[in-house]
Amino acid sequence: MPTPRTLNRLALAAALLVNLGAATDNPLRQPAEVDRTIACYGYDDRAVQLEYEAALRDAVSPDQLRLWHDLTSSRPHVAGTPGDREVCDGIEAAFREMGLNVERHEIEVYLAAPVSAAVSIVAPAPLDLPIIETPFEEDPYTSHRELTFGWNAYSAGGEAVGEVVYANYGTKEDFAVLHDLGVDCTGKIVLARYGGNYRGFKAKYAQQAGAAALLLYTDPKDSGFARGPVYPEGGWANESYIQRGSILTLDYPGDPLTPFEPAEEGAERLDPRDVDLPQIPVQPIGYGAAEQILARMTGDAAPPPWVGALPCEYRLTGGAGLHVRVHVRQERRLTKTWNIVATLVGSHWPTDRVIIGAHHDAWSFGAGDPNCGTIAVLEAARCFAQLAQQGRPPRRSILFACWGAEEFGIIGSTEWAEARALMLNTSALAYFNLDMASMGLDFNAGASPTLKTLLIDAARYVPQPQPDGGTTESVYDAWLRRSQAATTTDEPRLGDLGGGSDHVAFYCLLGIPSASLGAGGAPGHSYHSNYETLTWYRRFVGDDYASARLITQMTSIAAARLANAPIQALDISRYATDLPAHLAALSSRARTLGFMSDNAGDDAMPPTLPQFQPILDAARAYQHEADLLMRLLHSPAIVARQEAPTIDRINRALLMLERFWLDRDGLPGRPWFRNAWAAADADSGYGAWMLPRLRAAIEQGDAAAFEEAVLWYIQAFVAQRDRIRTLRETLAL
Repeated sequence: MPTPRTLNRLALAAALLVNLGAATDNPLRQPAEVDRTIACYGYDDRAVQLEYEAALRDAVSPDQLRLWHDLTSSRPHVAGTPGDREVCDGIEAAFREMGLNVERHEIEVYLAAPVSAAVSIVAPAPLDLPIIETPFEEDPYTSHRELTFGWNAYSAGGEAVGEVVYANYGTKEDFAVLHDLGVDCTGKIVLARYGGNYRGFKAKYAQQAGAAALLLYTDPKDSGFARGPVYPEGGWANESYIQRGSILTLDYPGDPLTPFEPAEEGAERLDPRDVDLPQIPVQPIGYGAAEQILARMTGDAAPPPWVGALPCEYRLTGGAGLHVRVHVRQERRLTKTWNIVATLVGSHWPTDRVIIGAHHDAWSFGAGDPNCGTIAVLEAARCFAQLAQQGRPPRRSILFACWGAEEFGIIGSTEWAEARALMLNTSALAYFNLDMASMGLDFNAGASPTLKTLLIDAARYVPQPQPDGGTTESVYDAWLRRSQAATTTDEPRLGDLGGGSDHVAFYCLLGIPSASLGAGGAPGHSYHSNYETLTWYRRFVGDDYASARLITQMTSIAAARLANAPIQALDISRYATDLPAHLAALSSRARTLGFMSDNAGDDAMPPTLPQFQPILDAARAYQHEADLLMRLLHSPAIVARQEAPTIDRINRALLMLERFWLDRDGLPGRPWFRNAWAAADADSGYGAWMLPRLRAAIEQGDAAAFEEAVLWYIQAFVAQRDRIRTLRETLAL
């Protein structure tokens, strides 16, 4: 018979759900059925959890977010500089003021620093080109004395003079086009525009093509006047805007000299001469400077897709009469910086951990990248700590992390994860990454499979901000509407994680479920430039901090639901749900590369290669068992069994199911990457290689490796199915 306490909580839950859906203009109205991840809670606990989430949501303060932005973005703070130390000190003090346990993790890493640089046209007539942004009176930050000229970290030092080749985006495919057209890059100054891949691969492919130096610029077609008014009148890139950034392309993220090991004091380090660092000078410039070069080129016209928006002809070569000089000098040295990690200890399962993080270092002020996400980490910490001080701590521990030196190669988070790999392997439920997260009002996310349902459910409970300041729907409603406008879908579109930010060590090395949350749609960006200021952000993203409030609320609700659920709110069936799309994409790639043929006409080709059918069959059997287990775990009989041994056994088993996708020896050719479900794109950096053992075999045209990979994924799904069945049968007893 239900106790009075149970009846009271059931009544509260019913009342709360009715109130959420009572008014047609309530943006948080719910479907008739309870959402999937709240089903991880017993009936007694559901209303309590929903009220806890509402308290978190309502605690988020735009005024406090603004103060956090002032704290983190009022001074240039490149990793390892005095500004970096000042920001770290401020973050540490803020976490301590909240009453959290704070770790200041010092790392000593191999960074680069600019010394001097110059770009000039030598012939037909000498002309020095600018390499720093124009300051504006409207934005006093742009005149700050600590701002530097544009630079690409880890560029080789030296000077090169030569003819010019235009390489479009500088992708692997673009250099192949140049080769096929008979354009020789040997000894040339290559000019390429940003976009299409990570800038480091542009440098890598230019170097492989024999270039003497590389110049990078942002074309106005992609981010300048062709998109809208430019800074300071508008938010888009003006002619002197310069994107800075690292150009490391090692087979591992983190400190270049300490792969697999934390770069702490006394660490054993590689000799820099033995590390594959860039060997040619690389220098970024604005599109005003790039136009001066392009306008003087006299070679063959570039292919139409390569043509940008500058008012000149885009040509492949500059001709013998055009010579450009590039000078770069940098200093590479061991440099200290810090990860600041604060812990709110859980009340029931303190050794279980949910992690929320973003980096704190920037190329200038970082008001966009990273700090419009870092402030959400700080505000989420404040809101959770406030509830804890009221006697309502989370059941599991929540860690709030601000990582160092991400911009140089995802360094700080990687070193922290490598140093604590054993602890994280046995205790970390999830990592939520908020790098540059609040850049507009259009929510988006990428996630590992088991967190996708959690994010979709959380979006039902967050009001969608409107440009006029009102709210008439939930984030879920707006997100789904945009997704359906792009393609037919019955749920909001979620991306897949690969490379590019601080989730990489947690997900790709340790197999910890991870998600990257963001909101975009602002009219422009100031990415990695000296214009990435509080003035720019408040004018063009918004001084109401509605975007950052949205991100903080989404992150807090998702983290709270995971931290408090007796049975982990993870959806293990999503691996099988996502698989067909991944295999279809791999099939398309295999056909494009001529790696695999179906021996049929185009009209007869199935979307997925026949060789993948056994994987799909194994995944269907896995999904059947996973669905049965999820229904059992969410049944009243199981959820009501709150005995610690039962709950702990279930949660340990679910955690190990996630880790089972790890390949102990690492991926072929990339041993640091151990997650066989997803890895950073080996050719572009930012993107994801899904089922990377298969993808690598296809890219390399290796039939034997392909067959081995097919067998690996079949066996993985079969083994996972058997583990799930064993757990289900044990619980059913």
